[in-house]
Amino acid sequence: MDFLLMGILLWSLVIAALLLGLYGVWKRSWKALFWGGVASLLPMGLIFMGDDSWVFKLSIVPPLLMFIGAYFFKQRRPEKV
Repeated sequence: MDFLLMGILLWSLVIAALLLGLYGVWKRSWKALFWGGVASLLPMGLIFMGDDSWVFKLSIVPPLLMFIGAYFFKQRRPEKV
């Protein structure tokens, strides 16, 4: 039962990260991208630490891209009308 609950938790974090990431890019919201990166850290971090293959090491790239995107969205200047 614990394995099932852990799977539900990890997959819900992956889905939440995906939805928050898409919403953050669509609306240019740095907060949504930041929370999407936070939500994807645990599942991607577990994959990153799980094996020594370079393919599994690439799993840490999506959370880093979300954090970098959130930083750039936060730093951009609002456009004057």
